[in-house]
Amino acid sequence: MRNRRLTRSLSFALAFVLLLLLASCGFSYEKSKMSKYVRMAREDYYGVSVSIPAAKEVTEDDIDLEIRTFRLELRTLVSEGELTTHAKWGDTVNLYYHITVEGEGGGFLPPADFSNMTDDAPHGFILGGEILPKAFENALIDHAAIETHYVPTTDTEQTVGETDVVYLDISYRYTDGENVTTGTTYGARLDLAENAVAAAALAGLCPGDNFDRGMETGEPMVFDWDGDGENETLAMSGTLASISRGEILGRIEADIEDDYFDEILAGKRAVLQYAIRTVDLYSVPEITEELLQENVPEFKLSEGGDLDEEFRDYVYQLLVSESRREWQATIEEKLWERFDSLDCIKKYPAAALREETEEQEKQLERLYEYYGALLEEEYGINPFESVEDFGYAYYELDGTVYDNVHEYLKKEVVPYTVKQKLIIYYIAEREGWKMTEEEYQAELPNQLTYYAGTEGVTTAEIMSKYGESFFRQAIQYNKVLTNLVAAAVIE
Repeated sequence: MRNRRLTRSLSFALAFVLLLLLASCGFSYEKSKMSKYVRMAREDYYGVSVSIPAAKEVTEDDIDLEIRTFRLELRTLVSEGELTTHAKWGDTVNLYYHITVEGEGGGFLPPADFSNMTDDAPHGFILGGEILPKAFENALIDHAAIETHYVPTTDTEQTVGETDVVYLDISYRYTDGENVTTGTTYGARLDLAENAVAAAALAGLCPGDNFDRGMETGEPMVFDWDGDGENETLAMSGTLASISRGEILGRIEADIEDDYFDEILAGKRAVLQYAIRTVDLYSVPEITEELLQENVPEFKLSEGGDLDEEFRDYVYQLLVSESRREWQATIEEKLWERFDSLDCIKKYPAAALREETEEQEKQLERLYEYYGALLEEEYGINPFESVEDFGYAYYELDGTVYDNVHEYLKKEVVPYTVKQKLIIYYIAEREGWKMTEEEYQAELPNQLTYYAGTEGVTTAEIMSKYGESFFRQAIQYNKVLTNLVAAAVIE
């Protein structure tokens, strides 16, 4: 009996000690001595030389574009789907399009995904929305839908005739005697009236039929595929998407601006063949004081000031600030590249890894709920059945060595995040850059407002959701990185 009492007493004692250990296993970056975990010399992080372009200078064109975009965001639909109305700036043209790019040997070839001629519905482009190249946009202004004609058929009983225009989803390989070019494209357009060889090779096909002309089976075709006046040998396989007869298309050939966002088109000579199916008419507002009071409450017009002049100055300051932030972000990226290359972590605190694992799991669930709600609202369905499904898509894990999202978080995300925090707090401790309570209280409202605005909730809800520790770490992180960016040597 005495031994049983002793055993029970020892069990209670051990359980109590274990409880105390568990209660005290939380890791504090603020209170821990970071040199226990990090080994870095001052030259590893302070005054680091980085090679980056200078901050972008804001031009008058940048200001004009920002104001144009602002106005387009506030446009109001006047009428939808007009057939005969001429398009103007601010309207949406619902367009079937086919873009080809000049090849090295001359002629024009279709890059992948630059056509929607095989789709069921036209694509809408805002004129002035900077998605189409400017030369294409300008040509579409004052153009009416009735002036072009595109009537595809996907009738599986319809067969290809020798004067039809066909649209193909293909993989191709062509040889001009010196070079071999291969590629895949959707909506490739072939006017068979101009290509008797292609007409013979595709004769008798119906929409939906698959074919192979020299890629794996069958004979390749020999004709002027790229339009340079010389015959090429063309092999292709794919699917006949649609047939079009009596087709009348608009055509624009233009040099695309060098700074166009899509590198496939930027600086190239390209052809747009198109049919405007309908035009949606919009009213685009002028800049007025009432419009700005409603939509840009932070803008204040001075008494007797010139509205256009002061709003342009406001936009200029906004763009300069944005450019500066992007420049600083680039420096931060370079600094982290340097930190990542250093073998400077002596050891990872086990408690920090546990805490970060729990936080990353919670963060994944928050993202799943947030994006799931957005998708439900936008499309009426959430394509992700579980957090696991969402995580695979969010972290682009298809084809990786990880069995599941949680393994990826534990082996990749968590150690990297803990390393970042250890380095930040190590530098803060060494340089005397630890955040003060006054700095925390001063910056907290900005952080709360930013996150609350991002998620569409109140600041109280955002604080409850993320907790004080999250915001303390974020503010400390920003202080250290701001000081490091200021000390960086730009080459």
